[in-house]
Amino acid sequence: MTLYSRLAKLIVPIVLCLVGVACSRDPKIGSYGDPSPASIYNLRRVQVQDQIVLGETAIRAVVVSDANGGNFPGNRLIVQDLTQDAAINIELKESSHQFTKNDIVVLNLKGAILKRIGGDLWVTNLSSSQITSTGEQQSLMPKSTNIAALLANAKYWGPMLVKLEKITLDSESNKLNGKILIDDEIAEMYASFANNSVFATIDNPGFVQSLVGLASFTDNELLFYLRDLEDIKVGVDELLEDFELSYNTNYDRKVMTFITGQWIIDGGITANTAADPKNGRQSIRLQGTVGNNVRNGIIEMNFDLKGVKSISVSHGIYPATAELGNVNPTVFTVEISKDGGATYTPLGTVEVDTQYSGLKTTTFPVNATFNEAVRFRVVNTSIPFANNNKPRINIDDIHFKF
Repeated sequence: MTLYSRLAKLIVPIVLCLVGVACSRDPKIGSYGDPSPASIYNLRRVQVQDQIVLGETAIRAVVVSDANGGNFPGNRLIVQDLTQDAAINIELKESSHQFTKNDIVVLNLKGAILKRIGGDLWVTNLSSSQITSTGEQQSLMPKSTNIAALLANAKYWGPMLVKLEKITLDSESNKLNGKILIDDEIAEMYASFANNSVFATIDNPGFVQSLVGLASFTDNELLFYLRDLEDIKVGVDELLEDFELSYNTNYDRKVMTFITGQWIIDGGITANTAADPKNGRQSIRLQGTVGNNVRNGIIEMNFDLKGVKSISVSHGIYPATAELGNVNPTVFTVEISKDGGATYTPLGTVEVDTQYSGLKTTTFPVNATFNEAVRFRVVNTSIPFANNNKPRINIDDIHFKF
């Protein structure tokens, strides 16, 4: 063999290694059969020509889809990398309903097929028995992005959990079903709502503060899929009423305007003495007198809010001698109305701590749907004294979360 021939045999493999044609020992990439990637991020980087039969894996991931909302086929599962911007579609042989969003699972992909379907990367031919729930949960923070960035990066990210803000939903139908154009004033795309999903009977709000969901290619078109009603935020995430804006020291019923809107104060005053428990300048000192129709002991919203998930109320005792020496419990009840204030039902009753000089806070779950209008009132339900006056309670900082 000539010197030239020997050099050629040495140089050619080196060149091939440099350009990535041969000598690759990285199992995370490579167009060969039976790869066994260690994560969803690495799985998305397996080079797929036609399809690949996957090897044994132990990939930890978190479930981000939710078949129970009806917006995904019952055998479709989407899982996301625990740390990287990567998610993947899985087509199961059986139902995916046993896996709920936020479940941490371990995937053994042995024998499953990795291929592209309709423009997206899918794992198919996988049995649900090859997915093990760890019993742990992780609520992933959705990646905040915009439609333009999503259109550019979805092919790399896969159907990972993202959040779009300040979105207009434009459709001829007034319900959330079918394909609806969504627009953030930078770019636009379509969201897809199945006709039998939890969204089908919901009115289209037209504009929302944010949408959380998964973007996936269907028939080579990138569509945005929401999972359940919690993925839609119509307004702000939280709202605080601090009762600081207006002032009145007459216990008779009146309508007062505070920062969140109009409130009916029936048997209460705004109180700012050194004795009154309060956050900031003042609180509402709520009493109520039995037999007096303009002093019922109620703080009531004169407006509705949509999609309230919880309400927190700060409360304390007015430290007068009668209140501190009261032998009966001092209590108030938080009530909710779903018909514009026509009727109310109790959310819960709280006993005020008469031995504490400050304010304590109690939270009540509400879990209204995103377009469900509700309002609340606080009622002094204490047993009255002999003079028919109820013990005085200080109410402040009503905090709504959506």
